[in-house]
Amino acid sequence: MSHISADLTNVYLVRPAFFVIGYSDETSFPLFPQSCRGLKVLVDLLDEDFAEQSELIVHALNGIGSVFELQGPTSTKNDFCRLFIREGLLDPLSSALLNVMASRGDAAADMKRKIIQILLVFCQVSQSDIHVRNALGTRKVVRRSYLAQRDST
Repeated sequence: MSHISADLTNVYLVRPAFFVIGYSDETSFPLFPQSCRGLKVLVDLLDEDFAEQSELIVHALNGIGSVFELQGPTSTKNDFCRLFIREGLLDPLSSALLNVMASRGDAAADMKRKIIQILLVFCQVSQSDIHVRNALGTRKVVRRSYLAQRDST
């Protein structure tokens, strides 16, 4: 995905983020994030440098949260969790949690809440889905979650 990469400036990354997130919020286009590689774009936006691109990370978290809210008769949270795992969400999500826990302020508190809500969805789904459980239980994700919890106390 060459049009969403870390070497682009913030201006060029924010516009595609608004586009993807705008369509992931629309109820008339519930399949857009899945069919147009929108999930991969959201994961790539979440993988940006937190210090320089915190606005993109906020947009990515909003988009990911809205995808889990788009439940139709044929799509469940299990399906979205598996799709996000395939796109590699848990690694940048746990990294973002570590970075956010080290930050202070209202924006950081809101981002902490969103990341924890997304991780909670994965935890709930992992109770019945072995694929999600195995992805959530990797050493890197568990270690980062532990470090983030330890740093919060």
